[in-house]
Amino acid sequence: MSEQTTNSSRRQLMIGGAIGALAAAVPALAQSKQSPPAKGGGKESKGSIEALKKLHDSYFKAFAAHDVNGILALFTPNAIILGTGPGEIWGGPEEIGEAHRNFFQAFDPGKQESEVLFRSGNVAGGMAWVTSVSKIRFTKKDGVTEFGLNSLVVFERTGAQWLIRAMHFSNLTAGQAAAKS
Repeated sequence: MSEQTTNSSRRQLMIGGAIGALAAAVPALAQSKQSPPAKGGGKESKGSIEALKKLHDSYFKAFAAHDVNGILALFTPNAIILGTGPGEIWGGPEEIGEAHRNFFQAFDPGKQESEVLFRSGNVAGGMAWVTSVSKIRFTKKDGVTEFGLNSLVVFERTGAQWLIRAMHFSNLTAGQAAAKS
């Protein structure tokens, strides 16, 4: 096996579990209580936070269904995803779509659970962010994987619609158990 093939295979294994875990974290982010928006939290910030919750829900539903087109509809055309290690970067619809097709191989649809241990976010004009630390559990056939995941999602408002502009996730090692609190 060539070095390039070995690196590609290793990369797919590492990132598959991590992105599957990110999908598991999304519903918990969407359902958890939001931090108060900065500067008093006017009607616009509260409405924007609600829009972000709906976007998280839409991402999770599309991810769980292995719906690449549904996922791509939630990202800006120039969006990027960053993973844990060097070279784990995907930009634009083609790479993000291909990455998700690889990520789907790591879990069975609907067999995901997450527990948010910490979560915070804010809206600032046309940009917003949500960050979290979660304990993730997902199932592939009869195998169960559990580990900790840190994630950050940056949103950009385009017109009246929020879209994902950047996503970053990190974990120590796919398959390593998260610390129990």
